Amino acid sequence: ETNYTLLQSDFSMLTTEFNHLNATYEQLKDDYNNLNESCIELQEAYEQANYTRILGVYFSPDGECEAKVLEWIGKANHTLNILIYSFTLDSVSDALVDAQDRGIEVKVVFEKSQISQYSEYWKLRNAGVPVRNDTNSKSMHHKVMIVDDAVVLTGSFNWSQNGQENNNENLVIIDDENVASSYSKEFQNIWEDSA
Repeated sequence: ETNYTLLQSDFSMLTTEFNHLNATYEQLKDDYNNLNESCIELQEAYEQANYTRILGVYFSPDGECEAKVLEWIGKANHTLNILIYSFTLDSVSDALVDAQDRGIEVKVVFEKSQISQYSEYWKLRNAGVPVRNDTNSKSMHHKVMIVDDAVVLTGSFNWSQNGQENNNENLVIIDDENVASSYSKEFQNIWEDSA
């Protein structure tokens, strides 16, 4: 009887301890789930917040400017809107034609004083890419590509052999919808005023 009483007492104590641990486990599980939900909400809020990310800063000569322009043309899902001063790189015009062929809406405005026999204006136009030349009396000195109304490539880098191999140029890649929206408005104004 004594052993039975001791076993019953131990069993009762272990049952109480088990119930306490189980309740603690359930509370910790609830706390974990609540914390996990809070983390997910915080992540979603962060992703939706207005923030600017500089995705890269590149320099030429001997830099990656041309490669980065090509990379972002390849990443486009919907639109590529471009304002460009000097544009003579075959690789970039080939990539733009390919982008249009895969369903990307491509529009390019060239500085009219830079449209020559070497300009990629003619290749793009002949391939059916919508191109215009800036008709205002001032130089349209932009070097901008807006990708999907979200990412902006800008800087001093002209899309030319000189820009890639001879000049000290820069290219900054910015991921910010507000910045992209400002550039898109500028693009639209110039596009509408161009021929």
